[in-house]
Amino acid sequence: MPRILRSLSRGRRWFRLLAAALLAWGGAIAGGMNPSVPTDAVLNLVPVAARDPALAVPAGQRSLVVLQHGMWRSAWALWRLERALRAHGHEVLNVSYPSTRAKIEDHAAALARALADHLATTPGPAPRIHFVGHSMGGLVIRAYLSRDDAVRPASCVFVATPHRGAILAGLRRGDLLFRMLLGDRAALQLVPGDAFYTALRPLPDVPIGTIIGGKGDEHGCSAAIPGDDDGTVAVREAHCADETDSVLLPLGHTRIGMADAMIAQVLHFLRRGCFAR
Repeated sequence: MPRILRSLSRGRRWFRLLAAALLAWGGAIAGGMNPSVPTDAVLNLVPVAARDPALAVPAGQRSLVVLQHGMWRSAWALWRLERALRAHGHEVLNVSYPSTRAKIEDHAAALARALADHLATTPGPAPRIHFVGHSMGGLVIRAYLSRDDAVRPASCVFVATPHRGAILAGLRRGDLLFRMLLGDRAALQLVPGDAFYTALRPLPDVPIGTIIGGKGDEHGCSAAIPGDDDGTVAVREAHCADETDSVLLPLGHTRIGMADAMIAQVLHFLRRGCFAR
């Protein structure tokens, strides 16, 4: 009997801890925290590769890399990439935004304010500004660069970004779970054919890279998506009309946002203007 009572006591203690954690998580979300923060942070705890001097920012230059995470994610989702960029001499602006609560143009306006604030409060010569976006974060960057007040980028890298929309969003938009988790604002703009895409301006004449996930075959990771895909975005959707280089990595949609191979390719593109082969 005492052993049973001890087991029940331990069970109640773990239940209380779990309930407290869930309440804290729910309270943080109600206060504005992105739901994925704990998961994003844990997934990005893995150390990054050693600094490669050949890919570091040249002495005497100042480089700022603006990062934008994807739908339902947070700045922590790009924490590994942020650490690698800083190790190679880049400044980094990596801020979270409430991806499910507003349209992509609204997130672009928030990015414009964040970038202007960063430049106004950071002393020194004007930096070369690069943009790197994962998934919908790339579309936020596209929307920002379509604004009249956008800065001219030195280069852009889009990682698994659905430049033509995502057919999977079109297939799932009527599902209750889709609306509950992703909302009915930016998520619906991911549907191919949405007016958002026709409103985008062509990208500036600078190096534009697309890092695309897929299996390298005609089947891909999802049976619901025609052709090769990363489980969420089709390869053909991730190509950009203005790209100057592109590379396919055998990675899924979430994994590609934190993988060593992606980080190495971003560093190479920012330094060389092309991907490593």
